[in-house]
Amino acid sequence: MASRPPRVSIGMAVYNDEKFLRPALDSLLAQDYADFELIISDNASTDATEAIGREYAARDSRIRYHRNATNIGACENFNKVFRLSSGGEYFMWAGGHDVWAPTYLSRCVEALESDRTLVQCNSVAQYMSQDGKEFTGVMRQIDTRRYGVFVRASLILWQASTFLIYSVYRASALRRPRPLWQGTTAPDLFLGFEISLLGPTAIIPEPLYFMRDNRGEQARPITRAQGSAMFRERMYGRSTVSGEGFWRRNLEWWHVLKGAPLSYGMRIAVMGSAISTCVLKLYPYVPSVFRRAMRGLVGRCFHAPHN
Repeated sequence: MASRPPRVSIGMAVYNDEKFLRPALDSLLAQDYADFELIISDNASTDATEAIGREYAARDSRIRYHRNATNIGACENFNKVFRLSSGGEYFMWAGGHDVWAPTYLSRCVEALESDRTLVQCNSVAQYMSQDGKEFTGVMRQIDTRRYGVFVRASLILWQASTFLIYSVYRASALRRPRPLWQGTTAPDLFLGFEISLLGPTAIIPEPLYFMRDNRGEQARPITRAQGSAMFRERMYGRSTVSGEGFWRRNLEWWHVLKGAPLSYGMRIAVMGSAISTCVLKLYPYVPSVFRRAMRGLVGRCFHAPHN
């Protein structure tokens, strides 16, 4: 009789992460929840990432190292590492530059076990300086256990609560959506939207996940267009993504909604919220002082403690 797969699969999609990979792997191997596998999918790194990945895989039988022959882009590498998982009950994407407290996995799994309606769990996520010595704030996340589907979806669409792809998911919820969509500059937003339609997200009210600033210093200032091109190159392995216009994006929202377990009326209501977000694409051009005020107002309205 074949043994069951590990309860949790951790997928680490990496590219040139040699500087921070050891601390990331060490923090995952130090988890007090041991029933997991760790799959490293190396996107044809050109530094010492491969050597480090193979070293850790030889050291711990829970780790599997896979190397792509060419760089397929971060988005497809994320999809690939999920496909390489063994089909356990829970799945978690992990960055090759971040750090987790030893209780991160156990606390998230405990929350998912205690409430079968939950589809996703994360802890408070704290930003960390590149050297790991300073903590510069927390990511805006909202526990949605007390909200219905319309509010959950709208929080993602309006980005009042940032969707964080590095969470622990109920794997069955991840198998239902399509893979990360490669026709947009925000594939994690579309996934977060689709996940929000399936159930609520829990946030452990302690900072157990630390997101490292791994961007480094820019050699020179870049324009918004240059930054967008760099992002697309990293995500998709090419500098352009065609067809991300207003109507295509709205058709994509509707395609997601059609397959969701919602009434027709609720689909129309959520679609109205989605269209509104597209109309407000000028939001980044609003002066920063007004943007901060708007985010603070929405956060105060929804960020009451979960009872």
